[in-house]
Amino acid sequence: MGAGVAVLHAGAVLLVRRGDNALWDVPGGGADAGESPEDTARRELHEETGLSVGALRSLGVLPHRHTYPDGNLVAWETHVFTADFAGGEPRASDDAVEVRWWPLSALPVDVSEATRAYFAALTAVRA
Repeated sequence: MGAGVAVLHAGAVLLVRRGDNALWDVPGGGADAGESPEDTARRELHEETGLSVGALRSLGVLPHRHTYPDGNLVAWETHVFTADFAGGEPRASDDAVEVRWWPLSALPVDVSEATRAYFAALTAVRA
């Protein structure tokens, strides 16, 4: 199980460029043992960007497969949340090599299939 959070601010979403595959994604990752999806999303956001947020809103639970650079294929169930930006200066850390605000009207195309599904859910909710 994994979780991620799309932080929203002024018509934009905060994304990270992953270090393992160089694709853009919402901050997130795998749960630690016994960790709730909400706690996973908050921990991963803080580890990857240095930010914390207030209330999380569920965007959905999206099943998908992820292939790691070593060829390991894992079936994931990812809990994706949205949250409003609560301030601070995002900085790339942990396994994120870059962090950037992207306008919801011009999201990047160099993303995984799973992230495309997150974007579709996000733009449907924001419409």
